[in-house]
Amino acid sequence: MKKMFFATALVAALCSLVSAQDTKTLPPVAIGQKVIAPAIPGRPPLMAPDWNMKPAKYPPFCPKKTCLYYAGDFESTDSNANGLFNANDSSAGLDGQVWVGVLPTKAATITGSTFNEFFTSGYSGTNPTPFQIQTGITTGNAGKITCNTSGNATMVTYGESDFGLVQSSYTIKKLKKACEVKNGKKGAAYVNLLPTSSNGYGYLANTDGTGHIGWPNDPNDCYFNGAAFGDTYQPCNSQGSFEFMSIALTGTK
Repeated sequence: MKKMFFATALVAALCSLVSAQDTKTLPPVAIGQKVIAPAIPGRPPLMAPDWNMKPAKYPPFCPKKTCLYYAGDFESTDSNANGLFNANDSSAGLDGQVWVGVLPTKAATITGSTFNEFFTSGYSGTNPTPFQIQTGITTGNAGKITCNTSGNATMVTYGESDFGLVQSSYTIKKLKKACEVKNGKKGAAYVNLLPTSSNGYGYLANTDGTGHIGWPNDPNDCYFNGAAFGDTYQPCNSQGSFEFMSIALTGTK
């Protein structure tokens, strides 16, 4: 009798545990329960931090062990889908850089980077590929260079293509010199990886944050610098909607 009572109690306890676990993992009855701030024209609603319909999946250029930050994938269905010139086309004399603000949660060492770009047909880059970090950029003014290095980049087709162009990840797996960044509480660090070629150019893709990993995204903190276009460190949003840019940084924390 005692054994039967014990077994019954055990089954009841297990059922209660399963029930509690099921309740914990249930999605909200209404999506609105996860909305912190409603949508406004040109911007989607702000969702609660635990709202993740698509669990983060580490992309091949930002593996789990070394992925410090990935802003997210380009989404062709996003009404704000866009790309911003980021390349040095030596044959055409076109040079434009997109400086993307990042906010490290603590000091870290950057050893590699990826910029997801749309390249013109037949594009092939030349190495070494420049990579730089600046701090203190303001409208119309360059900041202070805190790291100036380069590395051999590879180009691999990635994600969704759009605008009649193919999207590729342009990746420096190992920088010639590692770059140190400070805690983002002291201000953003602005990074630029510049594909260089004599036969074409590319556009850095934006993202709505889908697939974001690591450090928090730094919304609307991006500058475009390109003398050929008449721009000297102008906010990226002066050229369209560029809340986040599809870049990744790898290294050690």
